Amino acid sequence: MKSFVLLFILMSCSSLAPKPVLSPSAKEMPEWIYSPYDHCIEAEEICATGEAKSMTAADLEAKKNLASVFEVRIRSDFSVSTSASQTMPWLSKVSEEVRGELKESVDEIIELVQIREHYKKEGLSYALASLKKSEALNLLSPRLKKIDKEIKRLWEKKQRTNLRKMVRLTLEREKLAERYSILSGVSYPPQVSFDEIMRWRDGETKTYPIYLNVGQAPSWLVDKLKELLTESGFRLVRTPGRLILNVNVDSIKEYLNVQGFEKFTFTLKLQSIEAGEKKKVLSTSESVTGRSQADALLKVKKHFSEYIEEHLSDLDLD
Repeated sequence: MKSFVLLFILMSCSSLAPKPVLSPSAKEMPEWIYSPYDHCIEAEEICATGEAKSMTAADLEAKKNLASVFEVRIRSDFSVSTSASQTMPWLSKVSEEVRGELKESVDEIIELVQIREHYKKEGLSYALASLKKSEALNLLSPRLKKIDKEIKRLWEKKQRTNLRKMVRLTLEREKLAERYSILSGVSYPPQVSFDEIMRWRDGETKTYPIYLNVGQAPSWLVDKLKELLTESGFRLVRTPGRLILNVNVDSIKEYLNVQGFEKFTFTLKLQSIEAGEKKKVLSTSESVTGRSQADALLKVKKHFSEYIEEHLSDLDLD
């Protein structure tokens, strides 16, 4: 059944452009233009055709049509329940990030595509593109194994500060496994499913008080920390208690011989304290230029935000 659906998609892609009108004396056009699989080994290849005014454009169109087999899956909704989306407003953002990463992986696969045939007639060029399934699977298999290993590691630790990371990896894995199924004809079942992660999250009802001690830091960074801590099951308190998270951003102005611009090195430092004892310290630095310190600071927003999202669990808060 999957093979039939796949063949239908490919034939649809290759027939999007109108068929050229032939004069009575014209030679018959190659059958692969309308039936690419007549000239491909379906068990070993995925094929698609492209049509354009130039041969180069026809090649690109054929590759684009072949890529659409994967991209149609990317555009489909992730297996995320409505309740999960409501309780985790960041889920839509994570899904978009995953879609971007998946688009990059499609580009990697398309680099393996070969143009098998060319045909040109009456100002139009045609190309037959072929992708060897075995070569594409050689790209997907190691990536799936790596993701499975990381999800398993995070799952065994059961840290709520790893929730976003697990969700992101699970969503990415879901789509990669679908591509694997398209290419191999067999499924690639997960070791830990999205539903399992959600059930575990919903079962963690206890909240832990934490005091966020802010020294010098921009408001957007403080808001990001509060968001992540709250989503991880922590309750922000106004007075220091057993668990404390110190956050500070230092800046050093450096010499820059460019009129109207200044260079700063910003260092983010995070420190966890439990029962008066220091647990972990994390830090990261970034050098940027800007018209002012405030302008330069905004340029490290993405880096610092991604850093705390990726490394919050390293502070051993839960």
